[in-house]
Amino acid sequence: MTRLFGLFVQSLAAFLAAAGSPPASAEPPRRAPARFATGQYGLTFRVPAGATYCPLPGGWSGSDHGTTIFLERPRDCGGAGYPSSGRDFAPANVARIQLYYGHWMGEDEPPSAPCHRVAAVRMLHRVRPVCQSREPGRIAWEVSARYKADIENEAVLRLETRPGRLSLDAPLFRALAASLRTCGAVWRNGLKSFVVGIGPRCPAAAKFF
Repeated sequence: MTRLFGLFVQSLAAFLAAAGSPPASAEPPRRAPARFATGQYGLTFRVPAGATYCPLPGGWSGSDHGTTIFLERPRDCGGAGYPSSGRDFAPANVARIQLYYGHWMGEDEPPSAPCHRVAAVRMLHRVRPVCQSREPGRIAWEVSARYKADIENEAVLRLETRPGRLSLDAPLFRALAASLRTCGAVWRNGLKSFVVGIGPRCPAAAKFF
């Protein structure tokens, strides 16, 4: 699973939402827990107060590759693609922060697009550049980092918002990025146990959603 495929699925979900009809199996969004954690990829972060998320549907069969945190409440939630980062929601222009993570594939990864650097944020213990892209009525900030868990991984954090909301949403994006850290999760195989991830244990109260 590459970053390119994960971002493609996110874009596809947004396109379907933009078509004007509610997502399939529409349901209301839910209030997000205070902390997120993925034991499979060894990451955790603090969720902005009052944020919501679109739950993975019952019976969903896919792969843990991230989530979407809504900074303003979407009208409807629907299904999800194979990666958990690809959520279906409406309308398509709600302000949100998307986190995608996956194994770093090295030479198999596509080359990075040119970065229009507009800011810098602290993420995974280092200050990193924020790249901006714009379309009419839309502005996006993106920052990425490689890190170690069981093997080398990559995390991509993306803010999607509207120009009039950027001054409100940018501080939330910065705070979430600064809170993102690696963590260890205990996995059990029969009577044996092992730790995936590096650093302190993932918070007990943190949830994958």
